[in-house]
Amino acid sequence: MAFATSLAELQAEASCPICLDYLRDPVTTDCQHNFCHSCIHQCWEDLQDVFPCPVCLHYCPDNSLKRNPQLCHMTDIVKQLPTMRRKRRRQEEKALCEQHSQVLDLFCETDLELLCPQCRVSSDHQDHLLMPIAQAAASHRRKLKSYIEPLREQVEDAEMRYEVQESKSFENEFVSRFRHKL
Repeated sequence: MAFATSLAELQAEASCPICLDYLRDPVTTDCQHNFCHSCIHQCWEDLQDVFPCPVCLHYCPDNSLKRNPQLCHMTDIVKQLPTMRRKRRRQEEKALCEQHSQVLDLFCETDLELLCPQCRVSSDHQDHLLMPIAQAAASHRRKLKSYIEPLREQVEDAEMRYEVQESKSFENEFVSRFRHKL
């Protein structure tokens, strides 16, 4: 199971947070986030002077994008790794933003909701922690798994107490009937 999680995280890292596909001609912003060259330019095409990073909203000069050939090579390798059919099917059925009809690609940790590229730059989420959906899912899966063992122990403890209580109750009933016969 750890391998599958690691594989999913690696595939998420090799994916563009805008289109959610594997990075094509990757570029890196000043704030160290990676995007497809065409995706980031399309995201910024109607903007002038101020170019917020689609992930963290850090302001980046348009000319500061750096091509990342090493990441391009790594992405080519990741593309060759096996993927689960379920994941492919899920990617084909990407959810769309009701407001903007764009793919929901980010998760807002503060509001616990999915966002599209246009929602992410709104003032509603300005100072919120935003992350790609796959990264958020992996993080929340880890968090949920950390709750399982303590809950399992609580269930075992409750079952043991129940058995002790039940045996005491049975014992008391047996003693009571025995005394009544004497």
